[in-house]
Amino acid sequence: MRNPLRRLSFQTKLLASFATVIILATIGGYLFINQSVNRAFSNFAVQRLSLEDQLLIQLIANYYQRSGSLEGVAEVLGRGPRGIPFTLVDSTRTVIVSPDPRLVGRQLDEDQAKQGQRVVLATGETWTALRYPPEPPRPSGALERGFLLTTRRALWFAGCTAAAAGLLLAILLLRQTTSPLRQLEAATRRIAEGHLDERVHLDSSDEIGRLAASFNDMAATLESAERAKQRMIADISHELRTPLSAVRSALEGLRDGLIEPSQATFTALHNRLLLFTRLVNDLHQLTLADAGQLSIEKRPTPIGGILEGIVDTVGAEVEDAGITLEEDIDPQLPTLDLDPHRIEQVFLNLLSNAIRHTPSEGTIRLAARKEGEDSVVVSVCDTGPGVRPEDLERVFERFYRADASRSSDEGGAGLGLSIAKVLVEAHGGRIWAENTPRGGACFRVALPIGRSGVGEKESAAPE
Repeated sequence: MRNPLRRLSFQTKLLASFATVIILATIGGYLFINQSVNRAFSNFAVQRLSLEDQLLIQLIANYYQRSGSLEGVAEVLGRGPRGIPFTLVDSTRTVIVSPDPRLVGRQLDEDQAKQGQRVVLATGETWTALRYPPEPPRPSGALERGFLLTTRRALWFAGCTAAAAGLLLAILLLRQTTSPLRQLEAATRRIAEGHLDERVHLDSSDEIGRLAASFNDMAATLESAERAKQRMIADISHELRTPLSAVRSALEGLRDGLIEPSQATFTALHNRLLLFTRLVNDLHQLTLADAGQLSIEKRPTPIGGILEGIVDTVGAEVEDAGITLEEDIDPQLPTLDLDPHRIEQVFLNLLSNAIRHTPSEGTIRLAARKEGEDSVVVSVCDTGPGVRPEDLERVFERFYRADASRSSDEGGAGLGLSIAKVLVEAHGGRIWAENTPRGGACFRVALPIGRSGVGEKESAAPE
């Protein structure tokens, strides 16, 4: 059987909890205060009777001093409305006055005599007065009963007023607390329906306010991720459509005899297929990185040797483009713990990007220096037009091109820098772009110095 409390709203549960606590506190407070009042009243009554008893004892003592006898005292006191409320014992512990005539003349033991109150007479003789009956008296008069009844009514009124005020304050506080939660619930439902632009507007700095701020950050991240996904799908479909359409048109032309099957035609088709293959490989690498499955096999590798090999690889391409490649590589660079094939891919992407953006007779400068004791910084700088300041933070985004009018044939699909960023961060490094004072863009890569284990195999974490 399901718990019926689960069907109640959060606000109802909190209100029921507050009401239960307030009612229990009111009843407990009433019982405690009522008991305290009764005890105080009883103590007051006992003290008041004790004073009367002392006066009465003094009168008996004065009578005894004048007459030298207590004969007839018990009989006279016994006729009063109260009777004799105590027992008098002389210095020999012999009962001389008592409500119970059978006790008169009897001698009490020492322990019984100690329980009474000592009374010193003017003659120096000491008597002892014992309470009779021993328990404190209860209020019996109309005045005493009226006082206690009025006190109880005042306590009930005060308790009910305090409970009502507490419930009203609890309702106000609950509304103040649950209203933001209801806004968060409604916003969550809207986001689940696909409205990722939904936000919660709360002007509060408490825990709920911070929860709302975190919710808004999450919603903004989801909206940004959704836009990026849609943009990526559109870019991928566009980038795949372009080489496929070109290959299809060429093959249809060859089939229909509209294009001559020459060496140039087959070379163009082959270049299109290479572009298509490169794009698919780049997307595959990024997919592996997002899933945390991009394999990184580190081993001690001289970074200087990697850079020298890259210079030899791009030498012919640089020469064909009419560009000068300057080297400024420190020969004393330390051996780094890295994956040489992945790092080689990073700098090949950076140099290919620099070659595309450097005009003929321009210069590309490849520099590598040790900075401090914890990193090696490699720079690839060109003398091209540079990067607009608003594009510096976005050049590593996937399919992003600073010049949107350029096609993939002219400048690639816009994935090379994204892959470089993923691979550098997989090595614990950092990559960034900036413009040089003399003009042109400069991409810098900082790789950490330190061994994380020879032959260690890692996976690149998703961004």
